[in-house]
Amino acid sequence: MNKLITITLLILLLAIPLINQDKDTRYENWSSNILCPVCQGETIYDSPSEYAEDMRIILREQIDSGLTDDEIYNYWVIRYGERIITNPQRRNLEMIVLPIILISLFILGFMRSTKDE
Repeated sequence: MNKLITITLLILLLAIPLINQDKDTRYENWSSNILCPVCQGETIYDSPSEYAEDMRIILREQIDSGLTDDEIYNYWVIRYGERIITNPQRRNLEMIVLPIILISLFILGFMRSTKDE
C-alpha cells in the first residue's frame, strides 16, 4: 500500500507544472505557439516585426487579466483562424490523460506481479 501512495504522490508531483503555470511561463508558451501573420513561419516570440510586438502586448494583457487558455485560444483563432496556432494538438486533453492512465496501469500491473512473487 505504501508503494501505491508513493507512486501516486510522484505522479502528482510530476503533473503539478502542467496544472499550475505562472504568468511568465504561460506567456512564453503562448507566444511561442502563435504565428506572426506578417512573418513567414515565425512565432510572435521570435519575430522582430512591430505587428508581432503588438500581438505580444495583447497576449501579455490577456494573461495578466486572468483569461483562461481556452479564452486566449478562442480570441486568436476567431481573429486569425486555426492556422495562427502552431501546435493545435496541445489542446487535446487526451494527449496528457492517456499517457498518465497507461503509465498508472503499467505500474499497477507491475506492483501486483511483484506482490504475487
